[in-house]
Amino acid sequence: MTSVGIDFGTTNSVVAHFAAGSPAVLSSDEPPADWAGLGFDRVLPTVFGRGLDDRPIFGWQAKQRPGSLAAVKRLLRAEERAEVDGIEYSVEEIATLIFGHLKRSGAAQGVGFDQAVVTIPANSRGIARYRTKLAAGMAGVQVQALINEPTAAAMSYSMRSATEETLMVVDWGGGTLDVTILRNVEGVFMEQASKGIQKLGGLDFDSALARLVLDTVSDSDRWTQDERTGFRLDVERAKIQLSELEEVSVPLPGGQYRRITRPMYEQVIQSQVHRVREPIEQCLKDLGGSASDIDALVLVGGTCKTPLIRRFVADAVGLSPAPGIDPMTAVAEGAAVASAILGGDLDDRDFFVSTEHALGTKVLNPNVGLVFSELIPRNHKLPARATETFTPVRDFQDQLQVEVVEGDPEKPLDDDDNVVLKEWTITLPEPRAFGEISIDLTYSYDVDGILHVHGEDSLGNVVLDEAVSYGASVDKRELTRIAQRVSRTLDEDRIAGPPGPSASSLSAADRQLVNDVQAKILPFIDDAEATQLRSAVTRLEGGDASAAAELQAATRQYSYLL
Repeated sequence: MTSVGIDFGTTNSVVAHFAAGSPAVLSSDEPPADWAGLGFDRVLPTVFGRGLDDRPIFGWQAKQRPGSLAAVKRLLRAEERAEVDGIEYSVEEIATLIFGHLKRSGAAQGVGFDQAVVTIPANSRGIARYRTKLAAGMAGVQVQALINEPTAAAMSYSMRSATEETLMVVDWGGGTLDVTILRNVEGVFMEQASKGIQKLGGLDFDSALARLVLDTVSDSDRWTQDERTGFRLDVERAKIQLSELEEVSVPLPGGQYRRITRPMYEQVIQSQVHRVREPIEQCLKDLGGSASDIDALVLVGGTCKTPLIRRFVADAVGLSPAPGIDPMTAVAEGAAVASAILGGDLDDRDFFVSTEHALGTKVLNPNVGLVFSELIPRNHKLPARATETFTPVRDFQDQLQVEVVEGDPEKPLDDDDNVVLKEWTITLPEPRAFGEISIDLTYSYDVDGILHVHGEDSLGNVVLDEAVSYGASVDKRELTRIAQRVSRTLDEDRIAGPPGPSASSLSAADRQLVNDVQAKILPFIDDAEATQLRSAVTRLEGGDASAAAELQAATRQYSYLL
């Protein structure tokens, strides 16, 4: 089995595989000549567009075309649909197509894979985690695990330094900032504290530099769409060059240039850079220690190449950044290490992750109104589980309204850090008089940080059972159609998994498999597709041991529904 890690980034995505005892990065795209030498030879810009023949295009081909969509990962937090060159797509379909392109790119280099470890920002909500895993699955990539990007970066660093130590990882990419403290004990990585800012990254620094230039231009409102696209790329390149050069010239449409010095650029981003102090201090506070407890400082993400950021973080922590780390590829390399661990190819390392947000519900406090009632605290090791009991407030009440929140219970409920992941109207199948019935809601994070909610009333009725995804519910029929379209678009066959164990009678695992097929797959696929599954279920329940293997293999193509 090939051990593969995917860094599905806001601005750039990277694929690495574990081979000959170490991770190696695949070349996913080829940058234009004027971007050569800037570190983009092994990354794919996470940009999606439509070519002249209406076929999907990716990476640099899309990035240089007006109307393309960048920063796809940011949309997984809340958006349902996005417009690309005048055509509306679901966000899941765009993300799925990008995962499929990465998979196809790996196969073209002789590294075929149908499973991988995928990274996610440490501060990512359960919604984004769910949708990321869903998109990868629909592209034919079974997600071995979702791991936090800072943990992956630490694991990449550990391949160069096996010392037992406490690490602080500052992961600052194109869209998000994460600060995480981890403990490396004999090759086992344990997250100790994590705090981040969800919308602060290289894209925001691009905007600051663009404003600096545009303040000197009087006719930018007359630029064409092609000229605006070119200007945006020139600004991004100038930002990157300022990490190495003291000054650059930014070309403008019409042949003019604007000279920008590094001090000029640092002045306009200074207030944003200083925001990294808050998550650094919060992590140290959560750890109950000080900067002197940190043994190594690991900086990853393209934004961490900025000299001002490197100086500021080094001063805040009192340590120089660890050498020998490529900020652009370290996360993917660490994900490949994690894949090797899970696949048994690397047995002297392991990892554990924690929650970055507290989880709770909205409850009514008679004195102050609605408040955040915490159930699972921040920095709790995953998996995590908690149960809350709800009681109707009047006789024969037939419905309950429940809202689940991720965020910070120390802040006001309406603070931007507090996000309502999902709300449910739960119907009681057997309404009773006040005090005669209650509902237990069990919230559980799996090891990927995806939230699952199960509800039972005190009479034994199951009233709720689902993973938390965006919106009121996931249209699973639409997801099936997306997966089919993506498969045709990428011209790839669906991948059947290895046969499962057979049994002469229904074991607990086989019973769970049958239940999943009947409840989660059959209602959402066409009758023609369901025929094989129904036949296998009937034979398995009738005692045909070989049907277990057939059923398990047949359901792998629908893993995104499970």
